[in-house]
Amino acid sequence: MSWLPLLPLLGVWILVVMSPGPDFLIVLRYSAGGSRRSGVRAAAGVVTGIGVWAVAGLFGVTVLLQRFEWLYLAARVAGALFLVAFGVATIRAARRQSPPAYSDTADSDTADGDTASADDAAPAVNPHGPGRLREWRAGLLTNLANPKALVFFGALFASLLPHRTDLVMRAVTLGAMLAVAFAWFSAVAFLAGSPWITRGYRRLKKRLDLLTGGLFVGMGALLIPR
Repeated sequence: MSWLPLLPLLGVWILVVMSPGPDFLIVLRYSAGGSRRSGVRAAAGVVTGIGVWAVAGLFGVTVLLQRFEWLYLAARVAGALFLVAFGVATIRAARRQSPPAYSDTADSDTADGDTASADDAAPAVNPHGPGRLREWRAGLLTNLANPKALVFFGALFASLLPHRTDLVMRAVTLGAMLAVAFAWFSAVAFLAGSPWITRGYRRLKKRLDLLTGGLFVGMGALLIPR
């Protein structure tokens, strides 16, 4: 089977993955507030979550949720609570922050991502978690917090994936989608970790963290079933 029938699906996916949302915010915040490496680890967590939803949608788990609606509602409530809790924790941490006092040399080193410590600078879901896994876990949980992704993938594959696509081509398609997602979020991490963005973030860290926390709370509130 050629790639040509899959191009519409990949085109839609590129537009979707580049649209701003919780995944974009978590990568942006870890990169600008920590380092490029922290942002890439958060991006890896986001892509892991995307893989979970995509595999579930590819193998028809969407049908299961449509049959047992309470499972979908429970997943939405859990995701909403996570986003709200993460937002509230971010706001509380921002209110406790003292005014920044960074030198230009420290900013440059941190932005380069070689000497900065992600555990000191970047936010975390659980402050007691292991260092390098913390950013990955935050990205993973942020993505998994939105079960609407499963419905999206189910609809995407049902409408744009050719019905006669064999298992190998499905796996290749999934791999291409994950590669696109990782490339995009890694690019976000690289750009957000540039020196001028890092310096600007550190100067306005408290205000930006309050804004980011509010956005997470708002997005979590939107997930609450009505």
